[in-house]
Formats: sequence, C-alpha cells, structure tokens
Amino acid sequence: MKNIFIYTILCVLATINISCSTEFTEEKSSDIDSWPSSPTYVFTHPCMLHTDADFEYVRQKAMVDQKEPWLMGYEKLKTSKRAQKTYLPNPKAEIKRGGGPNDSYIISTDGAAAYQLALMWKMTNDKDYADASIRIMNEWAKICKSITGSEAILVAGFTGYQYANAAEIMRDYEGWNKDDFEKFKQWLVDVIYPICYTFLADHNGATADQAWMSWDLPAMVTILAIGILCDDSDKVNIALNYFYNGSGAGCIKNSVVARHKDPDGNVETFAQSQEMGRDQGHSTLNPPFHAYFCQMALNAIGVDLFDYDNHVILDLCEYTAKYNLVKGQIPQMPYTPYYSGKEGWHNVIDPDGQGRARVGWELIYNHYKLKGDNPYYSRAFARSMRPEGGGAREGVEADDLGFGTLMYTREPIEPGEDQEAVPARTQ
Repeated sequence: MKNIFIYTILCVLATINISCSTEFTEEKSSDIDSWPSSPTYVFTHPCMLHTDADFEYVRQKAMVDQKEPWLMGYEKLKTSKRAQKTYLPNPKAEIKRGGGPNDSYIISTDGAAAYQLALMWKMTNDKDYADASIRIMNEWAKICKSITGSEAILVAGFTGYQYANAAEIMRDYEGWNKDDFEKFKQWLVDVIYPICYTFLADHNGATADQAWMSWDLPAMVTILAIGILCDDSDKVNIALNYFYNGSGAGCIKNSVVARHKDPDGNVETFAQSQEMGRDQGHSTLNPPFHAYFCQMALNAIGVDLFDYDNHVILDLCEYTAKYNLVKGQIPQMPYTPYYSGKEGWHNVIDPDGQGRARVGWELIYNHYKLKGDNPYYSRAFARSMRPEGGGAREGVEADDLGFGTLMYTREPIEPGEDQEAVPARTQ
C-alpha cells in the first residue's frame, strides 16, 4: 500500500509540471527549491542496487550450486585487479577535471574497487575483503576535500554513486567503525552532493538545453544513491522529481527525442535518445545509468520507473543497443533530427564511436526478461559481453559498476545464457 501511495503522488507531480518539453528548446532553470513537497520514505537497508535477498540468491547460485552463468560472473569478479585484498587506495586532497590535468581516474578507480571488494565480501564472507573496501572509503573521506574544474560534475556524478553503493553494502559490517561510517556519509554530502545538486539547478550557468543527458543522469543517480544511503527522503525526491520534471536532458521526456518502429520488426518500438546525434561513446553511457536509477528507486521505495510511460526506458536502451550491437556494422535506423543548445541541429546519427561496448546490459536485459517483455537488442548486447566485468577501457575508465552477469542474472535461464561469449567482446 505504501508503494502504491508513493507512486500515485509521484505520477501526480509528473502530470502537473509543464517544464519538461520534448522540443527541449526553452531556456529554463530547474528551480529545484520551488518544487512541491514530496513523501517521506522508510528505507530497509541494504536497498540500493542490491538487497540482502539478492546476495542470498547469488551466493547460492555461484558459491553453493556453482551454476552458470553466476559462476563465470563470480570468476570474473574474483580475478579483477580491483577486487583484491591487497588493493590500496590513492586518495588526493583535490581532484580536478577540466581546465588542466585530469586526475579523475584516481577517484573513479578507487570507487570501483570499493564496490568490487564489497561484493567479494558478500560472496565469500572473508573479512579481508571487507576491510579493504572500508579502507578505501575511510581514506577518501579523510583526505579528499574538494572536486574542482569546469567538468567537476563528471567526477562527482560518475563516482558518487559507486562509493554510495559500496557503503550501502558495507554499512552493517561490524568492522566498520560507526563514527567512520558517519564521516563517510558526511563526505558524500559535503563534497559530492553539492556539485550534483548545483549542476542540475543551473547547469554551470548555462541553459538546460546546453547540457547532455550523460551529464544530467550521473548527477541524478548520485543524488538518489546518497539520499538512500543517508536516509534522506528530500534528496531522493530531488532525484525523482528531476526524472519527471527537470528542465534538462535527464528529464525522461527530454531524454527521448522520438519513438520509432523497428524496421526489422524485432521490437515493436524503440526510442531515439538525446545523444544519438552527438556520438556513440556518450550515447552508450546512458542506458546503464537509466537502469541504475530505476533499480535503486525500485529497491528503495518500490517505484517501478522501468515501466514508466509504456517502458520508455527499455525502448531507449533497445535503440542504442541496435545501433551499437556490432562494431563496424551500422544498421539502417529511423531517425528524427533534433536541436541541441550545445551544438545546434543534429540531422543524422553520429557514427563516431559506433560499437562502444559499455557494461550494464545484464541489468537491463534480466529485468525486462523477467517481466515477459522483449529486450531483443539488449539481450544480444548482454550476450556479446558475458560474463560482464567492470567498467574499464585502457585502464582509465570506471564509469559503470558492471558485474551484472553475477548480480542480475535470474532464472529462467534462456538458451545460451549460461555460456561465455566467444569471442568475448571488449569495451
């Protein structure tokens, strides 16, 4: 009953707002502080990307039954260089991106390691993994005082949710001093959150249509994650309201330029995203971040954004997946020209980076598979990368948490789902 009540309120908020326009040409700020008051939630932790029931299920499949594809997913995690007990963090007092040297990979790599080590602790119950994860978070909370530069939002957005998810997993570990846990939460609130909040409010002093979806979405995901970790309903509602009502491309109605029929008939409809005319390196960032946002909202407060507007999230993922499914093979795609305040008119799909294979597709595929939907191209994308590892490319990117083969696979297992991709697709 609580979840139905919450969902009803949020849908009402979505329908009364008029700032979210598919034309995406109006010069408006988000005016976050003036949005209507929203409900208060009671969180049953852990309730971010993973719940206790999820860990129980995955441990049984991988560690006890040793069943595929969970076993291959666990082996992928176990051999990751970021999931080793000996991992040592490299915190800095200031992280800067934009206007000079970019050292953001340091904080993102350590965030990915904190998450992977937390997963290893849950899988093995080996406290050495837990202590290594906590060491990373404690050190960053102690040493890092600021994130600066013209692209600070890309650091805060792409790393904040990783650290928050790691902390959500580790929050009940008896070896994590309660004072240290509180200091870590405060670090997220003081250093990470303000950058994300301010960006959604004013987009670095620019109009909202000059920001990309891959800038808005990480800010939203991180605000939502920090809100859940800190039992802060206000922050959760800021993120949810932006999904429905925001002036930027993170608003779902601005995320989608148009819906189209699939000319090959494999899916009924799919949705062209706001960055398809920009390039594919950025377009492929968005499906997993939409999935993370929806998964956290579902686990934390029971609101199923996966099905919002006749599963528009699935449609967006399917369009992106089809175009990037096979590197070097560009399919014929329906396309609607659209205007970007940043670059003007985008009249064609930009093939730059076509075939970019980011992680995150296992979550998308498995969620919609269980609902009996048709994640046709997402299924193929997940299959091409199985077992899914973490987000990494040439040692400098850790934008996606990954390891979805282990964490998100659910029965029934479809034919071929229990087999490794041959050849394995690289990012």
